[in-house]
Amino acid sequence: MSSIHKRGNAEVNANLTPMIDVTFLLIVFFVLVSQIVEVESVSMDLPEPIDPMTQKAGEDQRAVINIVPALERGRIEGYRLGTRLFPPGPDGIEALTNQLQTLFEANPTLAINLRADRITHYQYVEPALQAVTDAASRVESADVKARINLVIIRPEGVVHD
Repeated sequence: MSSIHKRGNAEVNANLTPMIDVTFLLIVFFVLVSQIVEVESVSMDLPEPIDPMTQKAGEDQRAVINIVPALERGRIEGYRLGTRLFPPGPDGIEALTNQLQTLFEANPTLAINLRADRITHYQYVEPALQAVTDAASRVESADVKARINLVIIRPEGVVHD
């Protein structure tokens, strides 16, 4: 004969020990973090930059010279400044220098972005750099300094040069 035991209603007991442990760990964590934050908040009085060369140039204070690549690898069609295209020979470089001189006379703090792609030979980049330097040196104002940013562009579809 089998006997059936009656257990009665089930009781739900919560084990509070892990919850108390987690609570104490959170309290310790927040106490430690609050002290670290108070220590790291040091007041600093930084000086203001005086030299205008340290200030960000606006869009109106920048000229872009694009070295236009030719179909033949490494060669160029010319130098584009604004909408004008200057040929790569000595006459084109002289015309580019004169145009840059005019821009420097109008704005002595002008920054120049020189853009070329990776496959352009340096023999075509160097005359553009020299034109910027020569144009800045021709201007009689002492405030003119040639500032050039060289931007190298990877041609689309080229993985390795």
